[in-house]
Amino acid sequence: MEGDRIFISGDQARYVKVLHLISAVCWSVFFSLQAQKHYKTFLLTRDVTQLVFLVITTLIVAFWVYVGYTRGILDSGRDEIHVKQIVKAQKKLRASDDVPMVTLFLNNNRRRTLEFNDLDDLHFADSLAGRGVLVVD
Repeated sequence: MEGDRIFISGDQARYVKVLHLISAVCWSVFFSLQAQKHYKTFLLTRDVTQLVFLVITTLIVAFWVYVGYTRGILDSGRDEIHVKQIVKAQKKLRASDDVPMVTLFLNNNRRRTLEFNDLDDLHFADSLAGRGVLVVD
């Protein structure tokens, strides 16, 4: 925490972003090949159903390009949260291994869950409470 901003770092967040990007690229390539197959079949047969499948697979490719951009590329610089965006914070322990977790409820009904493997969550939650954020258990 620096000033009014919370900087988030960790391998799991980076892993999820890379996973989204890789899956989006793979699905985009797959559906691009399917769209190419439907286009070639349409050129040979002039069947309207092949044209419909071409449009559907093209829309699916556009969807996966959008997912790859928004989840893999656009979010890569968003590892900070301004304190004014936080509506409330909830402290809890994960039952399986007692890892402290803090869920931040942000504006626009978004949530960010932070795990603390090396830090004490009480200090972080107290820091948020000191800045005027409602902290619940």
